[in-house]
Amino acid sequence: MLSALLVTLSLVTMLFTSDGVAIQFTTGVYLVFCYLVPGYGMLVGGIVYGAIMDLALNSVITMGITILINVLMFFIMKYGSKLITKHAAVILAASLVFLYIPFLYYVVWNTQEISTRNGLALKEAIVDSIQWIVSIVIFEVMYFTLSKTKLNEKLSNF
Repeated sequence: MLSALLVTLSLVTMLFTSDGVAIQFTTGVYLVFCYLVPGYGMLVGGIVYGAIMDLALNSVITMGITILINVLMFFIMKYGSKLITKHAAVILAASLVFLYIPFLYYVVWNTQEISTRNGLALKEAIVDSIQWIVSIVIFEVMYFTLSKTKLNEKLSNF
């Protein structure tokens, strides 16, 4: 059910694209679910949601890196938040979106001229920076809201 929610949020976000670029705020929602939902349900949810989104965006080549990033985000939020604060864990987990830059640069754009690849990498870095900030803000707002309304206790029993 949470995977369906994440896919739906991502697809709605895709409606608001500019020049083929969309800022995914779903990452922040995924991170808060990873932190609050007990067990390994969000690990499976992250794999399913990442795979479905890459299929929907006709981006099968990035499916492996998307799944890897979602799995790493899960483990950082689930176990990293026990070693460091949840706020530091979300900053670290959200920063994994920057792994797309070298992957795209060397795998996807390898047939482009170097100047074109550099321009695409710069554009991707800007988009990923905005997504990183948005993900952290979404996590903090959702966590604060869920904590104040005691919904996080009900969600942890989900």
